[in-house]
Amino acid sequence: MFAKIFQSPAYGQILVKLDSADDDGSPEVRFYVKPKNLGVCSFAIGFSDSDEGWNAAERGFENTDLKKAEQGIATMFEDFPVAVEFAEEASRN
Repeated sequence: MFAKIFQSPAYGQILVKLDSADDDGSPEVRFYVKPKNLGVCSFAIGFSDSDEGWNAAERGFENTDLKKAEQGIATMFEDFPVAVEFAEEASRN
């Protein structure tokens, strides 16, 4: 399995994907969400391009459940409050 989809009451659909981050092949676990009044947003956790890095990425992906995905999304918006402000403004228009 390389992708999981969760249905979140708070955020709607959340896609979690295990993939290579770049042409060098570094692994990442990337989270996608489309909050109301915003486009698709994503963030990733990157790992080194090594056996240990891939093992860590695969463990992180396998251990991701709905609760952990929601916690990550919440943290993303805490660290980027302008997105939340923009979404609130867009919903008023």
